[in-house]
Amino acid sequence: MNTLIEAERYQDAYELANSNLELWEGDTEFDFLYGIAAIESGYANESVYAFERVANTAERNVTRQRARLELARAHLLTNNLAASETLFKEVLATNPPENVRENIQAFLTLINERKSNRQAGFEFSIAPAIGHDDNVNSATSNGLIDTPLIGEIELNADGLKTPDDFTDLALNLAYKKPFSRDRSLDVAVIANRHDNRSSDQFDIDYVLGDVSYGYGNQTHRFRHSLQVQQVYLDRASFLHTYRFNNSWQRAGNNGWYQGLALAVSTTRNVNTTAAPNNDLKDTNQSLLSASLTKLSANFTNTLTLFYADERALHTRGKHNGRQYYGLAHSVLWRLNNTHTPYARVSLQSTDYDSKHPVFFNDIREDNNLSATLGWTWQYSSRFSVNGEMSYNEADSNITLFEYTRFKYQLGLQFQL
Repeated sequence: MNTLIEAERYQDAYELANSNLELWEGDTEFDFLYGIAAIESGYANESVYAFERVANTAERNVTRQRARLELARAHLLTNNLAASETLFKEVLATNPPENVRENIQAFLTLINERKSNRQAGFEFSIAPAIGHDDNVNSATSNGLIDTPLIGEIELNADGLKTPDDFTDLALNLAYKKPFSRDRSLDVAVIANRHDNRSSDQFDIDYVLGDVSYGYGNQTHRFRHSLQVQQVYLDRASFLHTYRFNNSWQRAGNNGWYQGLALAVSTTRNVNTTAAPNNDLKDTNQSLLSASLTKLSANFTNTLTLFYADERALHTRGKHNGRQYYGLAHSVLWRLNNTHTPYARVSLQSTDYDSKHPVFFNDIREDNNLSATLGWTWQYSSRFSVNGEMSYNEADSNITLFEYTRFKYQLGLQFQL
């Protein structure tokens, strides 16, 4: 059984232990290994009894201490927060090694967060950031564009790749109302102000409201939410979106999670004097995604597949309808309790529904690559520092829609 555990074959070790339970139950070494196999296989309730026996009967103090730590973790996984907190603090009082103290402090922080989550209340955060964007308007760097009707045309400066420095400010107000351990209502309002330094023409701000209801158990979690978003361009109303989100997540064994999500939304663009036909971009969208997540001691890896069908609402705007699909992979690395690097890469392919009214020789097809690399320093429970850089590359069979974009920023977050 020890060999199986060392090879991280916890399910096999658990099944082997179960088949010999009547024969070996009560033996200190067996109970400890059985507890490890059980907790790592997703049977935290069964591991509690095994670790309790070891913590009370083991002759060696180091074995008792290790069993108490694992017992505290098992209580945490079964949502017995009071027992878990007591055990962690008892072990912490014995002055364990530095790495053990750091792990215990992380668990105690998690316990406090879960306690807070059981109480109704408001949270407010403010997150200022500064940075540089080498393409604020996601535009091509090709100054001459070939069109089927009139040949080459020269783009004006507003239609070309434009770099700029920026400041960003995000405000988040959230209210959480737990009804029980497994059911809660969440309400959030997010306001974001993005200000490019040299020009306001491409400043994009938004306000988003979200009401969501979550429920389930330790294995299956469900969430439904309604969102309303208003977007402003250069401080003038630009578009608004209504979205209905639905998600399901299953907690498997050995840190594996599976998820499905479906979002249905409708977007309405605002006509202006300068752009009287913006409403031709109005669409209804359905977005389906499936994810697979693996949690380990230091890493969280998530692979996501997605597909979207976006239908144009107006016949004259049919060329704005599209279908896109792709995959994304993200990894989060917990270096310690305060430093967390992360990365994400995604690939997306897009097919449009009909020919563009200007570029009518071809139906538009795009391929996008995006990558993000960042680092979060959690200085305290209420203050963090974040640095991030991202790169996006869009290829298209229509030159006008090809571009690259690189952005980096440094930000703070204050939790009040």
